[in-house]
Order: sequence, then C-alpha cells, then structure tokens
Amino acid sequence: MTYGKISVSNTRTAILKAAIHLFPQRGYEGVSMRNIAGAVDISTPALYNHFKDKQSLYIAVITDTFENKSELLLQALTGQDKPIIRLQNFITRLSEVLHDDPDFHRLMQRELLDGDEKRLRYLAQEVFGYSFEHLMNLLIELKPDCDAHSLSVIIIGMVQKPYELNPLDRFFPGSQPAHNTPAYITQQVMAVVSAYLGDRP
Repeated sequence: MTYGKISVSNTRTAILKAAIHLFPQRGYEGVSMRNIAGAVDISTPALYNHFKDKQSLYIAVITDTFENKSELLLQALTGQDKPIIRLQNFITRLSEVLHDDPDFHRLMQRELLDGDEKRLRYLAQEVFGYSFEHLMNLLIELKPDCDAHSLSVIIIGMVQKPYELNPLDRFFPGSQPAHNTPAYITQQVMAVVSAYLGDRP
C-alpha cells in the first residue's frame, strides 16, 4: 500500500501515517526504513531527512498514536460528573478507542509482546502516566481503602482483554457479536467494579 506523491510540508505526516499502519501489522523488527519509504513513495535517504533512524521514527509513532488517546481518557476522568460516572466514562472511552482504532489496539499489543523495557517505560511514564494517576485518584475517592494501582490495572485489563480475545471468543458457546461492542463491555466491567466498590454517590 502506498500513500501517493506528497508535498514536502506533508511528508512527515505521511511518514507517520504509513508507519502507524506498518508497525502494528509487522512489529518493530519486521519493518524497515525502506518499507516505510516505499509506502510513502519517497526515497530511503529522504526518509532519513525526517527521522535519523528507525528507533526515533518508532518513538514518534507511539507518541503520536498514544498521546492523543491518553488525552481522551484524561478528559473522561477529569470532568464535572460524579466520581462513579467519571469512572464509567473512562471505561467507555477506553473501550471505544480499542474498538474504533485497530491500529492503536494492535500497536499496544505489539508493545506488550515485544517487551522492550525502554519503550514500555516511556509509555507508562511519559504517555499514560498522568491518566493512570488520575484513575488511581478517582478510585481512592470512590473507595479510600482500595489498592488503587492494582485496581486500575485490573480495570484496564478487563476492558482490553475482550478485544484481544475476540478472534477466539467468537467460537466459544454463547458468543454474540454484541459482546464485543463498547457499550456491552462497559456494562459488564461496571457491573463487576460496582459490586466491589459498593453503592457510591
């Protein structure tokens, strides 16, 4: 797949757009700078005018991909609604992001599978850290004696896992297409979390 001839001013954007599709599909090791240059229809030396190496390009890709999503999640956590509604909004927004943006979901899975400590630390601390901290604070507000860190990880996992298991889940007895919609996943996760939190204002 190529993205056609592009103007100089749009070259960086086109490179990132191509890379965001290629890295989730093939993984970091499976993509070369030549692959990306070919997808954008520029020469490999021209690509190096924008990114000094594949690592710097990949960091730009995950930053561009994840920071936008992190901002959406942060907005859900910091609204003016009651705490339990903000938690529900966060779960809904995370589920929508995973459902609506397969490149984001695949890139997240790739990062977890690759296990590169430097990149994972960057994501945890520089990209998602602020949103994660707000989620922990919200859970403490709802249940002061909870283990906010572990509960935050569990909630994120409960939202993420149905999408990860979807290729297998559709063959399980009782599987229905509606089970992998954001609204249904939010409903199920909130039922579990609300039971743990108890009745909250």
